[in-house]
Amino acid sequence: MQEVCDILEQLVQDGTLKNYALGGATAAGFHGEPLATRDIDVFVFLEPLPGSILITFDKLFTRLNEMGFSEFDEEGILIHGFPVQFLSASPGLEAEALEQAHAFEWEGHRIRVMRPEYLAAIAVATGRPKDRARLVYLASLEKFDDIAFENALGRHGLLDRGRQWKDALGLSS
Repeated sequence: MQEVCDILEQLVQDGTLKNYALGGATAAGFHGEPLATRDIDVFVFLEPLPGSILITFDKLFTRLNEMGFSEFDEEGILIHGFPVQFLSASPGLEAEALEQAHAFEWEGHRIRVMRPEYLAAIAVATGRPKDRARLVYLASLEKFDDIAFENALGRHGLLDRGRQWKDALGLSS
């Protein structure tokens, strides 16, 4: 995993990516106990090609190919044996989560990881059954900031849904 961190940082340094942050179960594991997941979700900001308004992953995948990474495993490109799924951060909540991500130093490697409050807000927005379990996990973390979570939900029109989920899951104080 540390080698994946180094590749992500290199992609930012060489200008292939504007920014990135781990999301999903991998990011949740950085804030507490490691969680089982089949891939690493990496949310990214990509610059459109000159003269275009469309964002594509072409530049990213071309650069990864140049670095020796071209094999896919389901949705993820294999980087040092880990399937990495690159996701373009959508405007709004995901973009804010990426911008507010924390940079961690991990065994001599740097990695940007979404904050648990944003991971929880994205879980509410996504709304899958596994996202309910993720919300329970994240809200139980000692460093989870419930006020920051509610503020993120409010800024993105999810406050009512978030409160309904919290009530239904027994998370309301």
